Amino acid sequence: MLIEDGRLKWSLIHFWPGNAISIAAREKLPVNAWTHVVVAYDGGSRAAGLRMFVNGRLAAVEVVKDNLSKEITGGGGDNIALGERFRDRGFKGGLVDDFRVFGRELTAIEALATHDETAAEAVLAKSPGELSKSERELLFDYYLATVDTEWTKQLVALHAARGEFMKFVDGIKEIMVMRELPRPKKAYVLFRGEYTQRRDEVQAGTPAALSPFPEGAPRNRLGLAMWLTDRRHPLTSRVTVNRVWQGLFGRGLVKTAEDFGSQGSRPMYPEALDALALSLIDSGWNMKQLVKSIVMSQTYRQRSLADAKTMADDPDNEWLARGPRFRLPAEMIRDNALAAAGLLKRQLGGPPVNPYEMSESFKPAAASGGDGVFRRSLYTNWRRTGPPPAMVAFDAPRRAVCIAKRERTDSPLQALILLNGVQYVEAARVLGESLHRDAKGELPAMIEQGFLRCLSRRPDAREIDIMTRLYGEQMEHYKSHAAEAEQLLKIGTHPRDATIPADRAAAATILAQALLNHDACVVKR
Repeated sequence: MLIEDGRLKWSLIHFWPGNAISIAAREKLPVNAWTHVVVAYDGGSRAAGLRMFVNGRLAAVEVVKDNLSKEITGGGGDNIALGERFRDRGFKGGLVDDFRVFGRELTAIEALATHDETAAEAVLAKSPGELSKSERELLFDYYLATVDTEWTKQLVALHAARGEFMKFVDGIKEIMVMRELPRPKKAYVLFRGEYTQRRDEVQAGTPAALSPFPEGAPRNRLGLAMWLTDRRHPLTSRVTVNRVWQGLFGRGLVKTAEDFGSQGSRPMYPEALDALALSLIDSGWNMKQLVKSIVMSQTYRQRSLADAKTMADDPDNEWLARGPRFRLPAEMIRDNALAAAGLLKRQLGGPPVNPYEMSESFKPAAASGGDGVFRRSLYTNWRRTGPPPAMVAFDAPRRAVCIAKRERTDSPLQALILLNGVQYVEAARVLGESLHRDAKGELPAMIEQGFLRCLSRRPDAREIDIMTRLYGEQMEHYKSHAAEAEQLLKIGTHPRDATIPADRAAAATILAQALLNHDACVVKR
């Protein structure tokens, strides 16, 4: 409950202010006078079920919000606040006395009795012939609520049905969406940013220095979206093209993807940025066509290496004299390893899951059961300040802040995770077993298939020699250290292939692990 513009306002909220019902009295309250207020609610989650009595009489009200889709006893909303709300000026200078909460909805005559017991008794003392139509309605409502057994029986059934419905609704997964209010709230210039220091009222608009607002566009979020995507708008399409370019080349045409303002870097090739931005608009914002245009260009299809002088003079490839070369982001490295092993779960949708590494996080969580640990990184459960540690090691950002560009670092910790992380060791184990089965234990075929699955190319003679010697050395080691082989093959939850001897399976695991840790497997070229 609060007082807004001199009028009494009452709201029932389920955690978020947008999920609420709210009514406001039409008449303003008198100043420097005590006012008796009773609010009754029938539990129906509709604004029509809220009634407000001022000094014992039913008040004329207007509906402010009528959007309560869940019960109000959970999610942080099971409390009563009087005279204030979040970021409000509060009930300054006001007093509250004799506050009561009743166990059921009060009828109109009971509301009158709480204010003026004598007036209520006078109505009860009248004979049936002396009662006016409104007084008969007061007494009839009271009779139904307190005496009539059939009414009480049906009311109990209604409450039970509502309880079942709310139980069902509360179990539905949901996300927050925005919707315009029927009557937009007023906005003001705030002196020094203080909510209590309002100055001039302001209207929705856009900076005059940029393109004009589209004619006929509504002054709301829809209109803002129309303005942002208007052909005359200088920014949106360029920022979008730069972000896509950054994803494909490792850095944008504008180096400071997070800052297109006066403090940001100027594009090395502004004509290319403008041409792609205009093409994106003309195509109807067809992102697939934009990506296709970039990846089929001669610039993108160049080799990642250039001559020594060019590499020395342009180490960051600002000239675009060679193709992109950068380490893959954390999610791609993980998903690539799972895909190469045939473990990646490609199911679309569903709840978030916990990978193995969450057990070592700031707030440990058990790894998801079944195929949960093999789902794409898109579905990995992230805490705002504590992502999975393996992703943090590969520069995945904490979500306490929004960033437009990830930093890329190289550290020994990354190699440690690729060689010892449960997710990656299990992927190597399953990949090794798969290579052994498909090649029927023939080492040359295992090496060739491993290169194709991990590096997308065939090995050369020198690489075949190295991998052959590696496999042989590991075979000899695990033949004489059977316990170590068994320990290696137990890592992860995916069952091992018992038809493959332990020493061969362990050696194949090390072979696959070497390929998954190869530079070409984690670096885009």
